[in-house]
Amino acid sequence: MVLIAFTLVLLPLILLVIQNSRSLEQVIQLAQDGIESAVVDTRRASDLNDLALDMERTIRRYAVLETPDLRLSYLRLLERYRQELDSLLLVVEAGPLAASLQDQLIGLVDLAQAGGEQIREQVGVFDAFNSGTLELDRLTREQIDGRIQQVREHVIQVRQRLWVLSAALGGASLLLVLLFTYLIIRPVRQLERRILSLGAGVEPDERAIRGPAELVELGERLLWLHHRLRELEAQKMQFLRHLSHELKTPLASLREGADLLAEKVTGPLTQEQEEICELLVHNSFRLQGLIEQLLDYNRVQQVQVYQEPVAVLPLLEQSLEAHRLTIENKAMRVSLELDESPPMADGHRLKLVLDNLISNAVNYGDAGGLIRIEARAREDDYYLSVANSGQPIPEQDRERIFEPFVQGSQERTGVLKGSGIGLSIAREAAISMGGRLALDTSVADLVCFELCLPKSTD
Repeated sequence: MVLIAFTLVLLPLILLVIQNSRSLEQVIQLAQDGIESAVVDTRRASDLNDLALDMERTIRRYAVLETPDLRLSYLRLLERYRQELDSLLLVVEAGPLAASLQDQLIGLVDLAQAGGEQIREQVGVFDAFNSGTLELDRLTREQIDGRIQQVREHVIQVRQRLWVLSAALGGASLLLVLLFTYLIIRPVRQLERRILSLGAGVEPDERAIRGPAELVELGERLLWLHHRLRELEAQKMQFLRHLSHELKTPLASLREGADLLAEKVTGPLTQEQEEICELLVHNSFRLQGLIEQLLDYNRVQQVQVYQEPVAVLPLLEQSLEAHRLTIENKAMRVSLELDESPPMADGHRLKLVLDNLISNAVNYGDAGGLIRIEARAREDDYYLSVANSGQPIPEQDRERIFEPFVQGSQERTGVLKGSGIGLSIAREAAISMGGRLALDTSVADLVCFELCLPKSTD
């Protein structure tokens, strides 16, 4: 298609160049012929005037001297005049003047046969002959000017035709450029939207792509890839769901056994045994947290969202209470500044977001540092930020920390290690509620995450 497009776009331009070349050649040839004809005809008319004067001078000298050489010279001049007149009359419309000059030439030939006295009496005919020759010269120049004007008008017409032809063929080329640009860009845009849909995890437009065969085939490959990724995503979700449920049963038994040992139901324990029991209890809590995060990840992906005005303060108090011991152990200060306007959200998903943000702030924050939670309503949006004092997140980790099972390069300082899906769950939950979650780098000296949700209109 690209090759055809270039060929069809160049074709009008090639025709325009050819036509312009032909028209230019015609104009040049016409101008050259006109100039040559004008020069030749003007020279002949001027020569006729000179010949007429030479003939008169020669015949007057012959009338006085009557030498044969002068008579012969006069006849030669007369013959030259006749030849030049015949050639000039072929291109000049002289009308009656041409017949009059030819008749006068006959009389001038007879004058060469007369004697000196007779010539002196009849030499006055040259006045009328010279006047006729001058009139022929004037008439020739007028007709030459007319032919030049015709050439000029013809050049103007050719120029106008060239402008019209150039505009038409240039417009045709432009229309072809726009047409083929549309025909080529349209399937590319369709492929772009399909790729964006693939990256966003939404259903792409499955209408057939119209365009070059290569792009159509690429569109079919993208559809196949989308269906394949959707199958893999479903298999992953099913695997995580089964794995989470399968792990909960042995975990419950493990925790129950660890708790019984820690409570010394089976008897007193040595110090080493108590340390082992404490290790079992802590790791069972860690494993339970990981399993609950996997369940939350599945739930965020599949469970329907219910949008309603949600009070934020109770959810924050629950999340802070869950981390109270860690906050006290690290001597962290908590600052709350909340707007009374509630956001439109799903209560369970908003609780997941707050839990993960506060967990990150507690576990990555500095000992003795600050956790600042602010919420404010602005126009149609509700903004909630959770910030903590601590090491800033490296620039190379700022986007990847929201990817599933990806942890940043910073070291977690809490008792339990993370699974790398907390922020991913929080962002998925925020998006499902019509909001967004992002790292706010404009806050100085604090690591700040900002949640934006639609504001309640109640």
